[in-house]
Parts: sequence; structure tokens; C-alpha cells
Amino acid sequence: MPEQAGGVTAKRRRAAASGAEAASRSAAARQPRRVLVVSADMGEGHNATGRALQAVVDRIWPQCTVEWVDTLDAMGRGVGPLFRRIYTSNVERTPWLYEFFYRSVWRYRWFANSSKRFVGEWSGRRLAPHIDRVRPDLIISTYPLGSAGLAWLRRHRGLDVPVGAWVSDFAPHPFWVYRDLDLNLVMHPVAVPVAERSEPGAPVAVSAPTVTDAFRPGDQRAARRRLGLPERAFTALVSCGSLGFGRSEEAVRELLDGDPDGCVLVVCGRNERLRERIDRDFAGDDRVRVFGWVDDMAGLMVAADVVVTNAGGATSLEALACGRPLLMHQPIAGHGRANAELMAEASLAEVCPAEGDLARAVARLRREPDRLAAMQRAAAEHCAAHELADGLRAVAASGRGAPSRPIAAEDALFVHIDTAQVPQQVGAVVVFEPGPEGELPTHADAAAMLGAVPGIRSRLDRGSPLRRPRWRQDTRVNVADLVDRYDVARDDPGRELGEIIDAFYSRGFDGHRSAGEGLYVTGLPDGRSALLVKLHHALGDGITVLRALLSATGAGRSWATPPAPSVSRGLPRGLGLRRTARGLWTLARAGRAPASPLNGALGTPARHHGFARLPGRPLRTAARRLGVTANDLLVAVFAEALHRTLNTGEGPATESLRVMLPWSLRTTGTLHSTGNRTGAVAVDLPVGTLPLRRRLDLVRDAMRARVDAGVPEAANAVVRAIGLLPPPLHAAVARWMYRSTWFNAIASVLPGPRWEVRFAGARVCEALPVLPLAPGVGLSWGAMIWGDRVIVGFTGGPGLAGQVDRLAEETETALRDYVALAEAA
Repeated sequence: MPEQAGGVTAKRRRAAASGAEAASRSAAARQPRRVLVVSADMGEGHNATGRALQAVVDRIWPQCTVEWVDTLDAMGRGVGPLFRRIYTSNVERTPWLYEFFYRSVWRYRWFANSSKRFVGEWSGRRLAPHIDRVRPDLIISTYPLGSAGLAWLRRHRGLDVPVGAWVSDFAPHPFWVYRDLDLNLVMHPVAVPVAERSEPGAPVAVSAPTVTDAFRPGDQRAARRRLGLPERAFTALVSCGSLGFGRSEEAVRELLDGDPDGCVLVVCGRNERLRERIDRDFAGDDRVRVFGWVDDMAGLMVAADVVVTNAGGATSLEALACGRPLLMHQPIAGHGRANAELMAEASLAEVCPAEGDLARAVARLRREPDRLAAMQRAAAEHCAAHELADGLRAVAASGRGAPSRPIAAEDALFVHIDTAQVPQQVGAVVVFEPGPEGELPTHADAAAMLGAVPGIRSRLDRGSPLRRPRWRQDTRVNVADLVDRYDVARDDPGRELGEIIDAFYSRGFDGHRSAGEGLYVTGLPDGRSALLVKLHHALGDGITVLRALLSATGAGRSWATPPAPSVSRGLPRGLGLRRTARGLWTLARAGRAPASPLNGALGTPARHHGFARLPGRPLRTAARRLGVTANDLLVAVFAEALHRTLNTGEGPATESLRVMLPWSLRTTGTLHSTGNRTGAVAVDLPVGTLPLRRRLDLVRDAMRARVDAGVPEAANAVVRAIGLLPPPLHAAVARWMYRSTWFNAIASVLPGPRWEVRFAGARVCEALPVLPLAPGVGLSWGAMIWGDRVIVGFTGGPGLAGQVDRLAEETETALRDYVALAEAA
């Protein structure tokens, strides 16, 4: 490529700046911008864990936003109250039933797996819309049913966001741990083998206790003075969680029996009946202080010598963080007993299962202060050995993602119709103009732009008669190897970009290697360069391609937000039964497409491309004056150009052509999703001899009639429905539907940025859309808004090169004629 002004020094400066920019983009990519906390209102422990983690997120990633979703609320109306009632009833009234379920999950692997699958699918399907709405870069789960749903989404929907599950119970059980998540974090090293046994193969690490910074060792005497407590008395804090489970009255009596001169603090949480009972039973006893819901729980724990509890959840973790040993009084069934046994194994607690054990334990600690000090040291040493931030950073940097992702029905359509002669690849040609100092993207910059496409490192698994197609992630793929280099000035002086485009898109790529590839062309006239990109159509539509490429520019606008794979599979909202039926009836009545010279067998993948550049402002002004939308006018311009190209007086006149118009069904929730979020509108374009105004009116009316009838949504519903068929039948129906029998050409109008876009110091002066063809369909047409222009790209099959070039010319002429018509109106 000819050297730009400024010589070698300028080139080195540009290369250094470009490298710094790439490094900055890479560092920024490792820091999450949006975090989703998946918790549940089941007691207070799960939410307390989430708040502690959010506090650390706010500290280490201050630019990050955090959103929450309650798993039980997401699972359906009434699920939360029902599950809370079942839980409290089991613990308080039928502990034997709760213990039976807990032990059965451990004893019978089939029972654990089937239960996790059932709950995982239920919660996963309901969590999916929330994940698509938030589009998080990191997901934190603090609730086992939420973790089950996230694991199901990883396995069945290809959730590729890093996910960490924090096990706030001291003893993990099979419902807490999942091999499909990036990391399962437990509260102590002794819990690691338990977690690994509960789910063989699951990644497990140790976390600091998930408590806020308020819970830390403090000045005990100062805390007692602040609370008005005797400074020298042995003080025990009784707390059985926010629900106040257990026999707190018995615990108070045993504590006073073990040390008649001691002081007992009782926190009843939200259990008002418990508070009333203790107030009544110990009225007038100044050794007993009774509290309801407490905001400064940390202050009470620092003031105490020991903490008495019965479950081993959030209360136990808070006590350990404050350096206070635990006395587990008559642990509740299930997880309470398991937590107590494991904490005792870690020398952090004493278990008092029988009547009188708590009194004896207190008396023993009073006689043996060294024993109490050793338990306090064990708690403090464990908490000092770990940081919550370490676990968060480990999950955020895991990058493991989903090893494979099933391809949705709308996307699998393009896998089934893909052939060597009709490759299903969408793309764009991004053209760069040198910056003020001659800056142009390097090959590394071009690779970074392609690397911004989600799933680019995936390999296409086309499935089998018994298995549906999937994308299989391959982290070994080096995106730089997917971008070839071509220097026109050095390799082939005088060769035009159009020839390079034809050659590049006439060659299919191997989906077993990656989901796409690129070609970076330098040495173009006026110092320009261009990045040619093609992706398998199953990875996404034109909007996916453009969003991904623009996200690498860091433009800071809505269009520069990178797309992400969607995990929702619901039908578009607002699709009523009557509208669906009307749309399906309209589709059924359409019949076969008219005969056309544009159709015929495509024997080779050879393609020819033409481009027209239309002024955007005159187009929008003309549409406004003519009382139509800009899209209506663009399609009418296409129809007029087709008339002038096909009806030249040689051979029979063509009166009508059926064009398949992909119609975006993206909503605010799916605007940034990958995949093909479209329906289709088959419009019979009038291409015979007609006045300009009449052609425009016919085009407008035809498009509106089909959109108003619900045809796009109905077509999308059909595509989704055939995805339920067995794989061989799905493939056969897809090939039967998507062919020249039903339409003659493909047309699409894509939105794009209307502001200046820069990348690596260069100006992105234009992006040329490239659309694929369909079996037997020899022409596709795509219009893209870019700045103050609309760029129209034509793709033609073998034998249509002349028509493609003429269509590009006639499109520019037709628009000028429509602008003149509008000015004369």
C-alpha cells in the first residue's frame, strides 16, 4: 500500500495508538457493564448474599449497573407465597418430610437429577426474558432454583454470559451446585469436597463469607457500651434468621442455666409471635434483651461472645465474619443439620442437638476460655484468607460460556437450505477513509472488528436425523486467522473493489471452521481500505451483522451496543389468535409466485454485486410530500428500477414480481439480540408499465395490507412451528418453503447510523450490504441507511451480472424521478 503522509514516524505513531486502542478495548471488555443478581425472597439470606455481592461490584466496577430478578416471582404469580408457605410448614410442622426430601436428593442420584431438570426448565424459561431485557455481562445467583434455571439455559439455550453461584449455606447440597455454571462458590474449604460430591465435574472454589463490610471484627467493649450491656458478662446472641424458626425460648433458658450471670440477646426477626412469647416468658428478667427486626445486626454480633442459631445460613456467615463462634442449638431439619455438622468439622461451631447440650456448652466455654478463643481465631483466619472481590473477578474472567448452543428454528432454516451452490451468508463491506494524519485500521483492528461478532468462534454442527443443528464454541479459534489480507497496490494494481467483492462472496466458507470470515483490503484509491465480512445466515440477520461491526467502533450510541444471543424463545407479544389466523389465511391464499426471468437453477456459488448510493434527505423529503414512508418509497423505487431493467422490449413483458421482504419483529427487548428476528412479507410488486404515482400507491397498499393482516407474525409463527418437527422433516419442510416456487426475489431495508462513525482513527465512510440468494432465486436487494445516504446493494446469480449493473443505475435514476414528482406535487 502506498505510504501515507508523515512517513515512518507517523506510521509508528498510528500503530502505537491503534495498539493502545485495542488494548483499551480488551481491558474494558473484561469489566462487566451490567450485572444481574438472581435471588429470591425465601427468608432473608439469599437477598443478603446478593446485597453483599452488589456492594463489592459497586466498589470494584463503579461504572457497572446492577439489576435484580426474584426467581420465584419470575416463575409465576403466586409461586413465591406458595413456596414460602411450603418451606415454613415443612420446617415448623413436618420436619420429617423436609428431612426425607433432603436425604433423598443425596441418596438417589436419579431423583436429584430429575428434580433439578424439572425445576431448571421451569425457572429457566421464566428467567430468560429477564436476561434478554437486562443483557448482563455477568450473572450472580444466590438462590438454588435460580441456579438450576441458569444451568438449564446454558445447556439448552446456549447462555454464554459468565455465571457464578454463591452457596450461602455452609453445607452444599445437590440443588445448590451445577456443572454447567462457570463457578460454584462455597463458604469454606471443608465444603469443597461436599460440593464436588453433590455434582461431579462441577467447578468449585472457596469464597469469603457473603456479608457486607459492616460485618467484621470490632471493639466488643465499645459495642456493649453503645447498647447499654454489661461489659464483663458472658453475652450470647440468639438469632434464628429473619423467619425466627426453632425453639428460641428453650435456647434462652439453657443459656441462663449454663451461665446464670450471663446476658442473652434475642433477635426474633419478622416473627412477631415469637417476640411476644419471649417478652411474656422473660418479662422482668433484665438478663434478657428482646429485639424484633434489627438494622444493626453487626453491632449485636460484635457485642456478643457467641452466636446461637439453628440453620447455618446468612446468620452463621455474618457471625463468622465478625469473628464469633457458633453454637448450633437443635438445628432444623435438612440443611440446618448438614450445616451444623460441617461447621463443627471446620472447628467453627459446636452442635447442641439434645436438650441440655446448649447449657453444658456454655458452661464449658466459661470454664475453658482458651477453647472460646480458638474458635474465634478459626473464624477470623478463615475470613481473612479470602476476598469476595476475588470470586467476582474469577467468574467475570472465566469466559467459559456455553460449549454449544442450539440453533433456534428461525435460524436453523438457513442451515437446512444452505448448499454449496446457494451458500447462506450475509455480510457487509465496511469502507475506511484515512483520518487526519492518514490513520487506517491495522489488520489487528480489522480482526477486532470481526471478533466483536458474538459466536464468531463457533463451529456449525449441522445435526443429524436425531439431533438438531447447534453452534459449538471453540475458544482455540484465533479471529486474526479468519481475516485474510489483500493489498491491491502490491498484489494487483488497478484492480477495483467491486471485483474483489465478487470474488470474496462467490466463495462459500467452511462452517466447520468458524461462523464467518473476513478479508481486509488495503491499497485502494485515495488511500482507502475496506473490511469484507461474511457470516453464516444462521448466526444472524443484517441487523446482527451491522450491530456487531459497529460495536467495535466504540461510537457510544445505541447502534454501537454489541448484540448478544437471546435465550428467550417466546412468540412475539401481541400476536392474538384472530390476527394469527388472518395472517395464516393471507399466506395460504398467496399461491405460487409468477414466472420470472430472475428465477432458475443456481449451478454455482458465483455472484455479482452492484451498488447504488442514494441521497437520504431528498428521499425522506419526497416520501413525506408523497404521503408515504421512506420504506414504501424505497420499495417503489426498486419496482420502478425492475420495470426499466426487465421490460426493455425484448421478449415478453414482466407485469409482476413477488418479492420476499424480511420484516423485523424486534422489540425493545430483542433489539440487541443476535439471530434472525424477522417475519416475512411476500409482496407482488407491479413492474409493468405504470405511472410513477400509481406504482407507488400499489406498492404502499400491498405492503400495508399484508402487515395489517399479521402476515409477518404469522410467517414467523410458521417457521417456529416447523421447528418442532423431527430434524429430517424440519429440513425437508424448510427447503420446500424457502425457494423460487413462492417468491422471485429477496428485498430488505436495514436501519443504520446517521452520524459519523470512526474506528482506529479512520472514518467509516460507508457500509455496503450483501444479501444471500435462495434456491432458484437469482436476485436479492438490500438498502441500508448510512449517514446522509441510503446505500443499496444488489446480489445476482450466474448470468444476471448485466441486470444487476443496470438495476443499480436505474435505481438512482428512478429515485431522481420520484424526487421530481414530489417537488411537482
